[in-house]
Amino acid sequence: MRLSEKFPVPGDIALLYDFVNSIDLRRYVEQGVAHEPGDELETPAQLEKWLQTRGLLKSGTRISHAEHREALELRTALRQFLSSSPAQQSAAAIELERTAARFPLSVTASRKRSLDLRPVVRRASSGLGGVLAELVRLSDSGRLERMKICSSDECHWVFYDRSKPGNRRWCSSDRCGNREKTRAYRDRQRRGD
Repeated sequence: MRLSEKFPVPGDIALLYDFVNSIDLRRYVEQGVAHEPGDELETPAQLEKWLQTRGLLKSGTRISHAEHREALELRTALRQFLSSSPAQQSAAAIELERTAARFPLSVTASRKRSLDLRPVVRRASSGLGGVLAELVRLSDSGRLERMKICSSDECHWVFYDRSKPGNRRWCSSDRCGNREKTRAYRDRQRRGD
């Protein structure tokens, strides 16, 4: 099951959501069991499979080591952009622009006069341009601020904030939020606040 199907994510950003969360940095213990971080795109072969299951790469097409490295750089740049504070926004935007240049998009027009962005297919990893197209659509719709990275130091999961005010800090109030609040409470108790 894709992550975008497991968690409540709008369908028009599913590819973006799955891509930025293809690296799982979460490090926490829940009910005595340690969560193991992982990377779905650790190798070129894993990236090939990931792209193929999403219809972005034909079966039998190979991803080079350079394309794999560029895909990981794109993922890192997207995560940094989504997590950047206003003071860091400029540097994160410059890095995203630099990295995104390797995945060009073109404008397509339909007979109904609607426009869309599509990846320009130049190499095996070009399908990742679809991730950038979803990011642009998210921004154009005014929903970019709803794509956030969990504030928990143990998590850093990218989530889509569906709350009405759009002010969530954690991917899950029950898990990350509860752990952070409990930790803060215990710290206050130790200090005698």
